[in-house]
Amino acid sequence: MLTPKFIQRRIRSFQRRHKNVPFRRIFIAVLLFASAFIYAEYMGNQRLSANPDSYKPLLNLIASVESSGNYNAHFGNARNDSVKFTDMTIAEVQQWQQDFVGKGSPSSAVGRYQIISTTLDGLIDELAIEPSQKFDPPTQDKMAIALLERRGAGAYVNKELSSEEFAANLAKEWAALPKVIGDNPEQSYYAGDGLNKSHVKPKKVLDAIEPITPLLP
Repeated sequence: MLTPKFIQRRIRSFQRRHKNVPFRRIFIAVLLFASAFIYAEYMGNQRLSANPDSYKPLLNLIASVESSGNYNAHFGNARNDSVKFTDMTIAEVQQWQQDFVGKGSPSSAVGRYQIISTTLDGLIDELAIEPSQKFDPPTQDKMAIALLERRGAGAYVNKELSSEEFAANLAKEWAALPKVIGDNPEQSYYAGDGLNKSHVKPKKVLDAIEPITPLLP
């Protein structure tokens, strides 16, 4: 890594090897070294964000175990095609969830990523989504990415979380994922609640996390 002492040594070395070089060239060399040092320090202080495109393998895995990839899925019916959530507004989806639970459903989960009503309410505020916006595929994907980032995607790309720790966080968001770490790592975080169980092996989750890369400046 570039440091002030390193730059000074390089400048002295340059001066010894080029005694007859005009001062202007030495000055330019000093500027180049200093610029490189400043850039390195700047980059070292920057917090990286994940490249959204690199989430795709993980999003696909989550969708495969939560809804069979169906944007119109709801709890208890991953193959649903009679209720078109993708044609509904957010407000209409919220009302549907309320009615669905009111009729006795133990869960309000809807869409490709099985978003429950309380999570949806929070995402609307967090992402400043209008209730009139459609619950279409791009909106559902945007919400899922926000959930990944809530659960530590940024910390993962900044090497503050291991892939196993990130996976464990994801298991708290999506019940069909395994805990990955701790006792019974292949079980759902919510195992034993009578509703949920893991549908994928820890290795598959870790393999889907691996492609996540930083968004370079």
